[in-house]
Amino acid sequence: MNEKKINTFISTRQTVSENTKLAYFYDLRAFVKFLDERPLTQTLLTLFQIDLQKLAPASQHRKITHINRFLKYLYQSGDIDQFFELPVTIQDEQHITRQTKLPELLDFSKFYQKLQTPGEFILLLIVEFGLKPSEIQALRWHEFDWDFKILTVKDKGLTRVLPIRDRFARIVRPLQNADELFSKSRQFLYYELKKTTALTAKDLREQYILQRVSEHISIYELAELLGLKSIHTLDKYYR
Repeated sequence: MNEKKINTFISTRQTVSENTKLAYFYDLRAFVKFLDERPLTQTLLTLFQIDLQKLAPASQHRKITHINRFLKYLYQSGDIDQFFELPVTIQDEQHITRQTKLPELLDFSKFYQKLQTPGEFILLLIVEFGLKPSEIQALRWHEFDWDFKILTVKDKGLTRVLPIRDRFARIVRPLQNADELFSKSRQFLYYELKKTTALTAKDLREQYILQRVSEHISIYELAELLGLKSIHTLDKYYR
């Protein structure tokens, strides 16, 4: 098993999206790396499944599904002479179903008219950029580059450059300066947001994720936009 064989297998998955193909590639490459050129045995598969238990249930399920399809392909193509499969229990399946039920993508167009309150501005910062309240507090007005339409976000030593969309720029740029808002306490931000919407900051951040997924950006690009160190928390949005 090697990357060439992985790519050959992925080429047979013609009906899946590019994002899913990327997930296949990285999951299968990690599996092949685990095997480390050792002959495939049920014992090795058991050890690999034990190693997967450190991941979230949704991540485990996705990897097991991808690997089982790959193993079936290898058996049918004659690359391995014995059929192997990682088990997925009914209990696991039920747990995955409960864990991966996603909320509906909401319409926030009414907030793109004219900003009336600090809460509306906070809402747009989360929906447009996926920012956490702590990241909003760390913002500075000069980090909004309206000419190049980018926002520079610095958090825990990590710098992210996020695109500013036209409809956001159209209503926010006239503010001239928002440093006073950014200097407020986190309790103030939560309070103002609560006056604007029943959704929490976490709910709004999830809406940002759902919107980006609907735009078909890859899971790895989305993780980078959010400043995440891994893709595991995003797995359920790409199932």
